[in-house]
Amino acid sequence: MPLSAAILGVTHWHAPRYVKHLGARGVRVIGASDADAQAGRAAADRLGLAFAPDTDRALATFRPDLAVLLPRHDLAAREIGAVAVRGVPMLVEKPMGRNGDEAAAAAAAVRAAGVFAAVCLPNRHLGIWDAYRALVAEDALGEVLHAHFRTINGPPSRYLDYGVPWMLDPAIGGGGALRNLGIHGADAICMLAGAGEPAVAGARLSHARSRGAVEDFAAAVVSTPAGFVATLEAGYTYANLQEGGDYEWRIAATGAYLHECNGRLTVHRRGGRPVETAVPTPHLAYAHMVDAALDAFAAGHAPPATVDDCVRAVRLQDRIYAAARAA
Repeated sequence: MPLSAAILGVTHWHAPRYVKHLGARGVRVIGASDADAQAGRAAADRLGLAFAPDTDRALATFRPDLAVLLPRHDLAAREIGAVAVRGVPMLVEKPMGRNGDEAAAAAAAVRAAGVFAAVCLPNRHLGIWDAYRALVAEDALGEVLHAHFRTINGPPSRYLDYGVPWMLDPAIGGGGALRNLGIHGADAICMLAGAGEPAVAGARLSHARSRGAVEDFAAAVVSTPAGFVATLEAGYTYANLQEGGDYEWRIAATGAYLHECNGRLTVHRRGGRPVETAVPTPHLAYAHMVDAALDAFAAGHAPPATVDDCVRAVRLQDRIYAAARAA
């Protein structure tokens, strides 16, 4: 029998994407729920899914093999805990809470239950990481010196269009562009920083475009005692709603310089000629992320991105917010 799955948080703007990718893998999506019962039922109807008004009833009614959990940020720890305590394996949307403490509480519930929980961080599946791992395997990367991670997507008004206005309320979402989009760069920085916790050398937030409660742009400089320096940018400042917006990932090492920007990856090896290839943009990496998570689950392996990975990235975001407030 193929796996069955339920979408818990079906009003999330990524829900149709998960239904599509799970279906492509032969997973039966059998039902949905949402904290907003009225909007959730309408979203489930659009996707052709049966609906239950909350997570507890969805799990009891549909009894899925796998939960795809897309919670409102202020409800994330509770929702993740409710799934974990029932022993249901899950794919979980970032950031698992409004801050590091809430994300850590969610992670603790997952660890206590011993369930499989893959955090949805699609940018881990960009082409630059394939090139990075290949260079490491060849012992050709050398020492990583600095990096830059930029994610700029469309204006914050798109969340009103998506029917999730809570994304523009920091009391619910835990922040703006930095919390929502900057987690990809924060996660990448943590991956490159190794065991040490990167410190924030400086940060700024801007509300210039939206003039709202959440920031529409954030920039930060992060470093480690070993001398690694990274810069992070996250924004709702792309002028239109083109999928993927504007993104750039750069990793500079003594043996190679890797640069991925808007679907083009260039690898500059020391002593060699640059090699440029076309690669999937972040919104297309969701399919690779879902495949990797399902493959790991089927094989009994650890998730490609764990709840503890997410906590570490969210804690770095917290430090960036704190540095920006102190500036």
